[in-house]
Formats: sequence, structure tokens, C-alpha cells
Amino acid sequence: MINSKLKSYIHLVNFMADFLGPSYEVVLHDVRNINNSIIAIKNGHISGRKVGGPLADLSFKHIKENRNSDKKYLLLYGKTKDGRQLKTSTYFIRDERGNIIGLLGINTDISDFVNLKKRMESFIDYGVANITEDREEERFESSIEEIMDSIINEVITESIVSVEQMDHIKKIEITRKLNLKGVFLIKGSVGNVAEKLKTSEATMYRYIKQVNKS
Repeated sequence: MINSKLKSYIHLVNFMADFLGPSYEVVLHDVRNINNSIIAIKNGHISGRKVGGPLADLSFKHIKENRNSDKKYLLLYGKTKDGRQLKTSTYFIRDERGNIIGLLGINTDISDFVNLKKRMESFIDYGVANITEDREEERFESSIEEIMDSIINEVITESIVSVEQMDHIKKIEITRKLNLKGVFLIKGSVGNVAEKLKTSEATMYRYIKQVNKS
């Protein structure tokens, strides 16, 4: 005989499954009967189970671990018998004394997404060895001026010293970094950098000459 509290969840099983669609399995367990615990299930094709089926193996562990806890639900991963990856969730249904009497589960097959993730990672990493957090990234701006400004601002911002506080040694270091990035290949860049470093173009040309020599 189905517990009256669990019986009220049967309509919720159908509601949730109809709302979520055929890619989601919703299942209701009565844990007092572990061999035939499934009392309602919708979209059972996800796991291949049906009413009268038993508890999943890990359910025993979860019931034991959370018997005296105040945890309401678990978010987990699982696998079907044929090896398909599932994303699963389990909601604990308790009686008035706090005892777990039932489980409401939602399961969805994410195998296609897992395979797509692997393919995307393979595609992104293909031909790019030893990727690190500080790897260089190409810039895609709408104009060469924007690219120039972006690089100059980034290099200046990396300095912990404000432009007003920079001495000529620090400005030469900024010039060296910009030179390595090829900024001075861009027409008008010398004047742009001079303005941002609050110095003259003549001084900038001396800095550039100095870093090229070194």
C-alpha cells in the first residue's frame, strides 16, 4: 500500500515530466520497499526502468548518510547500464518525524553534451601546445587605431606606477615592451605613445633608438 504522503507526489511526477519534456526522467521511490521501490515514473526510456523497479545502488548510501541530516536534496551524476552519462538529482521526502520515506528523482541523459564538450575542447586546443593563463591572445578590433590604443593602454596599465610618477627609465621600459609588441610599426603610434606618456615625440624617438640598440 502506497504511503498517503508519497501518493500526493505521483501527480507531481507527471507534471514535472510533461513540463520538462521527454529528455527528462522523473521517478518516485518508496524506500520502505527497496526491491520494488519505484511507484511512479515518467520518461523511463532514459534509464530503462519502470514501475516496480528497485532502488539504484547509491540510493542506499545516500539514505544512510542523510538519515539524520537536514539536507533537502542532492545533485549528482550517474550512468545507465549501457554506459550513458546522466545528470541526476534526488529530493528526500520525509515524514512528520523527519524520516526519509521516499525519493523524488530527476534524470537526464547528457552523453551528447559530454561528447560535444570533448570535441570542442579538442578543437580549441588543437595545435596550441602548453597553453597557460598568460598566453597571448589575438586582438580583433574594428580598426588599427583601436588595436594600437588597446595595446598601449594595456602596457601602461600593467605598470604599478602612474604616468605622472614615471621617470625616464620606466618610460624606456614601457617603450621596450611596446616595441616588442610591434606597436611602432603602426603609423602615428609614436605621437600617440608620447601623448600618453606625457613626453615629446623627439624624446620618444630617442627611447626607441635606445631600446633598438639594446
